[in-house]
Amino acid sequence: MIVVAIVSVLSLLAVVGYRKLITTSHVTEATGMVQNIRIAQEAYHSETQQYASVTGGSNLGMGITTYYPTNPLYQQLMGWGGTASTGGSVPWTALPVQVDGPVLFGYASVAGFAGTPVNTGVPLPLDGSSTLTMPTSTPTDWYVIQAEADLDGITGFNNDTVVYGLSITNQIFVVREGQ
Repeated sequence: MIVVAIVSVLSLLAVVGYRKLITTSHVTEATGMVQNIRIAQEAYHSETQQYASVTGGSNLGMGITTYYPTNPLYQQLMGWGGTASTGGSVPWTALPVQVDGPVLFGYASVAGFAGTPVNTGVPLPLDGSSTLTMPTSTPTDWYVIQAEADLDGITGFNNDTVVYGLSITNQIFVVREGQ
């Protein structure tokens, strides 16, 4: 009986560790893609002197309803590429984003010119009680990238894992990792 109890505890620890490993690999995909989009935005800016606003609307966070390549669905891999646009002033195909295979997260990016409010001044939700307050204006052009995925099967933005990348800081923000 003691052996069965020990094996049960070890099995439980293995399952929890495996789940954490899988979740971390999914979030690593998102942070890597946010970095790829960041590099593509800088390349686009060096050619056109503006960042690409590839997502319709001007606010990320809970206001985004359309992602590329498609809206995040529970554990569904999506192919990158094609001519789909998500309503921005520039299609995603204009950004030279290099992708190795299908992606789990949906991606959005808004951009603006110097002197305009970043993300129209709306804070980005970091968790249930804190937000990332955006500056009312910047001295340079800016962009914000958002990646979102439903990793746990519970619908709704407040349950999704979200990754943010901004031109005004090199930091990547991960919200609700493992949810």
